[in-house]
Amino acid sequence: MSAELSTTLIKATRIREYVAKHPGCVLKGIAKDLRLNKTTAYRILTTLVQLKWLTKQGSCYYLRTQQREQQFQPVGWLANQTVQPLVDARHLTAFLGMQYDGELVISQVFASADRLSDFALLGERQSLNASALGKCLLAFMDEPTRNAILQTTRWQAATKNSLTDRQDLLYSLAAIRDQGYALDDEEVQLNMRCLAVPVYSQVGQLVATLGVAGSDAALQRRQIKSLAHELDGVSHQLTNLIF
Repeated sequence: MSAELSTTLIKATRIREYVAKHPGCVLKGIAKDLRLNKTTAYRILTTLVQLKWLTKQGSCYYLRTQQREQQFQPVGWLANQTVQPLVDARHLTAFLGMQYDGELVISQVFASADRLSDFALLGERQSLNASALGKCLLAFMDEPTRNAILQTTRWQAATKNSLTDRQDLLYSLAAIRDQGYALDDEEVQLNMRCLAVPVYSQVGQLVATLGVAGSDAALQRRQIKSLAHELDGVSHQLTNLIF
């Protein structure tokens, strides 16, 4: 028994050291370079992530202290040029959100002139279960990461409409994947709605979600499908210009 545990510990140490030297590495490369079975490497990686020794962004692994800071900084004037016209036309606020340690991090805010106070939300961390941004991340992230988050997270309710039941959340995530966008209807704040779509890299990796938020009067139900289509177009522009 002790010999087996020691072997596992040695493999875990080797993996951690490898990730430290190769930030952003993926399972296939780790298993190949360390000559490990992919199943064994995946099991150890998942354990190290759950222990918070490593962090996973999409399919890439980093030391927890090594997480790329630029992912949570403004993505620059290209994104602003792409998103701001939509924000100004609709009088809403747009957000880019990313998953970090099982939470949603607001990495960019695009506010119209009459909603400048929303810039205060930059860098805020939120539960993934409530907002459209968070649910969109959960719905479109890779299945092993989603399952690990669902199994280890105790969801908190922001309002009476927040989804905290695991089965209800699973049904909602399936619907989001089918329709291509996520909606929260007073789930974070009463009288407020948020609509979000996934944002992918040019190689098809989920990197963020793009959402717009506003009052239920500003973001009316009859506008949701057309606005989701418009958001999806902006998401594709972000993929081509930035990600």
